Amino acid sequence: MPAKGGTPHAAPAAGELLRFACLTTVAPGRTLADQCAAIAAAGCTGVETILFPSTPLAAWVQEFSQAVAEHGLTPTAVILGGLALYRPGQSAWVDEAIAALAEVGAPALITPEYRAQDPLPLLPPFPAPAPEEADQVAQAVAAIAQSCADHRVPLYLEPITQFEGRFWQTLEQVTAVCASVAGSSGVEVGVVVDSHNMNITEAQPQVAVEAAAQWIRHVHLADNNRRLPGQGHLDFGALLHALRTHGYCGWYSYECAIDALAFPAALRANIAHLRSL
Repeated sequence: MPAKGGTPHAAPAAGELLRFACLTTVAPGRTLADQCAAIAAAGCTGVETILFPSTPLAAWVQEFSQAVAEHGLTPTAVILGGLALYRPGQSAWVDEAIAALAEVGAPALITPEYRAQDPLPLLPPFPAPAPEEADQVAQAVAAIAQSCADHRVPLYLEPITQFEGRFWQTLEQVTAVCASVAGSSGVEVGVVVDSHNMNITEAQPQVAVEAAAQWIRHVHLADNNRRLPGQGHLDFGALLHALRTHGYCGWYSYECAIDALAFPAALRANIAHLRSL
């Protein structure tokens, strides 16, 4: 059964090509236009980018819309960066950002916090957030989900590693949040699979993908060392097989280090490599 509030996944047709995107901040160039040009030249047809509270939204909407239109790219997700949802007082900016995403036609991607943990967690069990912080995150995510539903913006939730956040670290944790906010707001919601993060947080990544399959809406590509797939030790053939076997036919977005001087050629070669798998 498709997830409530989500988009059902049609089974990929035999021989269907994978769809690739790239995060603007890993592409060479000082402007969104330059970065989108490099991403398109590398063979991607989608683009992902990031917004911060300091970003002038009206100017960003114009710049991003022009860049993606000029280079024929599809906005696949916009990360709302700089969030610390365990603290109150961020809802005003987030609501404005979601309205901007509605204008450019992009889903919102969030995680409750993204910061180096101090002290650095070394051994499980890892420190859990205080109950009042967990309650604040739950309230903030519910408000963001309702804003996304009101603006008809899909909402993607990403688990990250214990070194970067305390709230969502596994697909199982995030699918529970997806079910909760979909039921309360009707938002189109789903989980992000990040191959690098899963290498750290999931005991059996392919099993985790199978369990979360109905909620998966977006994939971040990076090897265990945050370099291009194939430049580390992860088994991308097994991961791609698990995703496609269980009906995923969305975007694969590069979120990894890529040599700026060799960017187009390196990314084109990697896309060909992943398609061969």
